[in-house]
Amino acid sequence: MFSPARSALLRSLQARAARAPVTTPAFRVSLANATIRLYSTPPAKESGDKPKPKVDQLKMGQKGGGKKSSSTGLFFGFHPFAIFASLTLLGTGYLMIVKPFFEWNDKVQSERKSDKKKQVAQAAYTKEQVDSFPFDKKTVVFVLGGPGSGKGTNSEKLVDDFGFVHLSAGDLLRAEQKREVSQYGELIAHYIREGLIVPHEITIGLLRNAMMDHPECDRFLIDGFPRNLVQAKAFEDTVCKAQKVLYFECPEAVLLERLLNRGKTSGRTDDNIESIKKRFNTYFNDSKPVIDAYDKDGKVITVSCQGSMDDVYKNAQTQVTQLFKDLGQEPKPKTA
Repeated sequence: MFSPARSALLRSLQARAARAPVTTPAFRVSLANATIRLYSTPPAKESGDKPKPKVDQLKMGQKGGGKKSSSTGLFFGFHPFAIFASLTLLGTGYLMIVKPFFEWNDKVQSERKSDKKKQVAQAAYTKEQVDSFPFDKKTVVFVLGGPGSGKGTNSEKLVDDFGFVHLSAGDLLRAEQKREVSQYGELIAHYIREGLIVPHEITIGLLRNAMMDHPECDRFLIDGFPRNLVQAKAFEDTVCKAQKVLYFECPEAVLLERLLNRGKTSGRTDDNIESIKKRFNTYFNDSKPVIDAYDKDGKVITVSCQGSMDDVYKNAQTQVTQLFKDLGQEPKPKTA
């Protein structure tokens, strides 16, 4: 088993250990075993021997040696100190960066809203100004009809011939939608896009302010309003009563053709087939009953849209002239 030189050295060491008078038997056995371990060849592994587990030097000192186990020193594979340090860093980052940013953003948004309210308040009339305005001395004519019936086109001509101020509810709403300091821009955009009726408080407020913007004028054509009976009653209760309703009567097929052709160049978000269908439904369900209600009171002037544009306007012109004669007013305004 050993080479001759190593065997001789081993016997010499064992003999010296046996002759030492100061050593105890236990020490001699220990020394002999240590000598054998140092100078002997390790025995070969038998097939039944189990290999000793390797010790992970990085995890020495942890309970359980190098085994991967759910020991008390670990939490989901991470040391508790690492978790604590991570949470501390996250908390510090939130307090130093995230929280100050949100506080700054809230402050900026609050200041913007405050400035917006001030601008809106400055643009609106005070209650005293509204109460003192002589709405009851104004001549108001509602202009109604289906979408695309020519309300706006004919109203512009009536302005030139009779001295009206033309107020288009739709134009006022679209202008308010685009105004930077508007409180209702997004709300108006949603209602117009869906072909729905904008809440009457908004529309009546815009019409009232527009009338007050022209204190020198006594005649107003309000085009595209009221859209339902609720709007009609609210306007007459809070602003003034309308003398007449100028109704442009037009078949639905003609209206559809006009709107589709207008949509090619108008750039309006509601001049598309989906919005047109919704607007037709709103008109027949909500706006047509307004015309019927005023017709029962004898306040409707019906103008047929069949024929050329000149024929339609000539008919409207004749009937508005008769309206002012019935009211005892000059058909045409006096020029200075």
